[in-house]
Amino acid sequence: MTKYSDMISGFKSLLIFLIFLPVFSATAQTKDLKHYQCTFFESYRAGDMSPWPGLIAEMEKVKSTDLAWQTEIVKAIYGYVGYQLGNKNKDLARGYINKADVYLEKLLKQHPKNAQLHSLTGAFYGYKISLAFYKAPFYGPKSMMHIEKSIELDATNPSGYIEKGNSLLYRPAAFGGDKNEALVLYRKALKLMQKSDDQQCNWQQMLLRAFILKGLYETNQVAEAKAFRESMQKDYGPMNWVEQFVGANLIEGK
Repeated sequence: MTKYSDMISGFKSLLIFLIFLPVFSATAQTKDLKHYQCTFFESYRAGDMSPWPGLIAEMEKVKSTDLAWQTEIVKAIYGYVGYQLGNKNKDLARGYINKADVYLEKLLKQHPKNAQLHSLTGAFYGYKISLAFYKAPFYGPKSMMHIEKSIELDATNPSGYIEKGNSLLYRPAAFGGDKNEALVLYRKALKLMQKSDDQQCNWQQMLLRAFILKGLYETNQVAEAKAFRESMQKDYGPMNWVEQFVGANLIEGK
C-alpha cells in the first residue's frame, strides 16, 4: 500500500512539473531583446567591442524566428563588421558578412517590403566593396538599389537615409561622393530617430551622431563640430573612441 501511495505521489509530482514546465521555460529566458540592446549600447559607448561576438552567439542560440530578434542580430553584425573593417581586420569581417548574408537572404524572402532589411542589405554590399574595391562596379549599384528601395518603402525609417549618407561620405568625390549632402541625410535620419518612442539603448543613434561629427570635421565646420561633440559627451560621457573614429588629426586641426 505504501509503495502504491508513493507511486501516486510521484505521479502527481511529475504531473505538476509537466504542467508548469512551460512557465519554467519562459522564465528561464530572462534576457529579452531590450537586455541585448542595452548591453550592446553600453559596450559601444565604452568603446569595447570585445563582448559583441559572444552576445551575437547568445542571441543566435535562442533560435528565435521573431523578425525583430533576427533583425537585431543582423544590426549587431553590422556594427561589429564596421568596427573590424575600421581596424583593418578584413578576414574577421568577411566571416560575419557571410553570416549576415544568410540572415538577410532568408528575411528578405519572408519580408520583401521591410525597409530596414533593404537598408541593411545595401550596407553589407558596401562592406563587400571595402573588402574588394575592384567589385565596386558590381556591388555599388546593388547597394544603392536596396538603399533607395528602403527609402521608397518607408520614408519615415531613418536607416535608408543613414546608408545613403554613408555612401556619399565615404565615396570619392570623383565617383559622386558629397560630404555636405551626406550631412543633410544624416541630420534627417537623426530627426526621425529622435521622434521615435524607443530612445533607450539606441547604439545606432550614437553611431549616427559620430557620423555627423565626422562629416562636420571633414567639411571644415570646426565650431559646429566642437559644439556637437560637447552635446554627445553630455549625453554619452567621454567616448574616447570618437577621436579614432573621426580622425585625431581632424579634431586637433592638424
